[in-house]
Formats: sequence, structure tokens, C-alpha cells
Amino acid sequence: MIRFFLYISLFSTSLMAQPDEGIEFKLNTLSGVITDSITSENLMDVNIDIFTGNKVLKHSLLSDDNGYFIKDNIGYLWKPKIRLKLHNFKTKVLRLDPKLLDNENNISINIEMIPLPTNDRVLDLERSTLSKRAEIFFIKGNVFYNRLNAIKAKQIIINSVEAIETKSKYLEMKINGIMYDISKCYVPQEGKYENLSYILKSLLDDPIFENSGYPIYLPENLLEPSVIFGSIIDKDKNSPITGVEIILTQSLIDNVSNSDHDSLEIISMSSFFNINDDNNKNIPIGKTQYDTYKRRVSDQNGQFAFTVDKPAIYQLKIKPHSHYHKVTFGTTNIIVKYGRGGWYQSDFYLEP
Repeated sequence: MIRFFLYISLFSTSLMAQPDEGIEFKLNTLSGVITDSITSENLMDVNIDIFTGNKVLKHSLLSDDNGYFIKDNIGYLWKPKIRLKLHNFKTKVLRLDPKLLDNENNISINIEMIPLPTNDRVLDLERSTLSKRAEIFFIKGNVFYNRLNAIKAKQIIINSVEAIETKSKYLEMKINGIMYDISKCYVPQEGKYENLSYILKSLLDDPIFENSGYPIYLPENLLEPSVIFGSIIDKDKNSPITGVEIILTQSLIDNVSNSDHDSLEIISMSSFFNINDDNNKNIPIGKTQYDTYKRRVSDQNGQFAFTVDKPAIYQLKIKPHSHYHKVTFGTTNIIVKYGRGGWYQSDFYLEP
């Protein structure tokens, strides 16, 4: 009998030691090589989309001439998946298992794609590499900047995107139904906004960027304050929740750096999701203390948004209606490294 209970205890311990596949985890770099499952040839220009568990598109990229792909500084993800699409190949969807993380929170995977049977293939009318590469910088729900003149630029939220090659090796962007000159488009790249014609210059026929006289990066003084936004959603009904109070708090740590991010002791969601919590009295002892910064109430679409104007560590605290008692997931800790130009999304799913 003692041996039986000892076995059960060891078995339970081993189960507890397994990583929870449903948790949010940090992913620094995703990389790998994509090949043809039949010929083993490396596949170029594979569209790779990275999604969170609630089907929010976080990043998009293409494999290079050698079938290689890499994306740095991905951040925190919940139940992430990647989707691979290539003309005349079967679309492939893979879950990114946290067990694949190495000691530096990187994942490297080699992926095979299955070609369609000959009878199912369609005539190759794929658009040029130039068009496809341009579109990956315009993620729906994200933003880009259109430079109007030397002292003004307009921030534009992306609802639809189409890259149009009006002539050989010349491109214009159709965003939300409006045409934009690529030399005036600045897209997010590693915390800055980089000129699209500069990024694509090796694929363009004319020296568009050089002739424009514009800078590689949009000056910070032309950027709007950073935005922290998201939606409050009923998990069971998959419908927006109106009237939920969201409190944005700011840590007392300013001038956020990489070392701040790595050393920060993150306060758990259970500490912040408490409808009876007043004046942050339930913040655990020994954690970083926070002061109330701003408050919002989710609108009829369940949406909310805050603007912030300086680097800091921000937290979102949810105070829902009395009949909602549990939050399924959502990013409460927002590391804002740049006070202007940032666009940080965090959706929260609530359960009764």
C-alpha cells in the first residue's frame, strides 16, 4: 500500500512538472528552414503568419531564397500558432509548443510543406516578390505613418492592405482604399518607423528612396504618443462586453531598458483581477508599487484605448461587472520602451 501511494505521489509530481501549454510565454526569436516534403528543396517566399490563441495576427514574414526565416523580439504570446502558405502547396498550421524553447527563450524549427497533387495545381499567377514583401509590413489593426512634409506625419490604422505594382519594379500601397507613395510610408521596425522605399530599395528599379531626400527613420517628434488598446470579450459567447472598467497604472520605474524588462518581477493576473480590490491594497508585498494613472470604460464594441507619452512599465487592471469572476488571458504587463509611436494590444477574455 505504501508503495502504491508513493507511486501515485511521484506520478502526480511528474504531471505537475510538465509545462502548462495554455500559459502565456515569452518568445524572443523564431527561426527555421522550410523545405518541400517530396524533393527536400528549400522553399522561398513562404508566407509565415504568427497568431495568438485568440487568432490575433502578431507578426508576418517571408522565407528567403534559401527557405530560411527569422523573427526577433516577438514578445509574450498565448497559445501561439504559425500558419504557412505557399502557392501550390498545402497550407500548414503548427502550434508553437513552449517545450521547444531553448535556454534563451528562442525556438528553431525545420518545417516540411506538402505540394498539391499535379491535378489540383493552378497556373502560377503569383504576384511578384516585391508586392508580397511590401505587404508584410502592414498588419491589420497596426499602424504606419504617412509623411506629409518635413514637420508633419499622419498616423494611420490599417484596416486593409494591397501592394500594387503599377509598373515593373515600381510599387504603390493601397491602404484602406487609399493609394500611398511608398517613399512617404514609414512602417514599424524594431521600435522605430523605417522608410518603406528604403527597405525595398534592392527590389525597386528606380532609386526612389535616394531621390526622395527623406530620412531612413521618421523623426520621433513627428510620432504620436504610444497607444495601449484592446477589447474585453465574453469567452463563452465570443461577444464584446460593454461597461467594463479598465485601469492603467504606471510603475515608478522610468527609462525602461532591456535590463529592467528582464529583472522585473511580474505581478500575476490573479493579483490584478479582483473586483473588490480598492486602491491597489491587494498588490503583493515586495512587488513594485503602482499608482493609478488613467481609467477607461469599454465601449459598445468592448474596446478601450489609452495614450502614454513616456517609456515605463504599465499595467492593465480589469474591474468587470459582478457576474464575471474570471479572466482567461490577456497581457497585463506592458513594457513601453518608446514614449512615441508605439502600438500595444492586449485583449481580455472574461468568464462568468
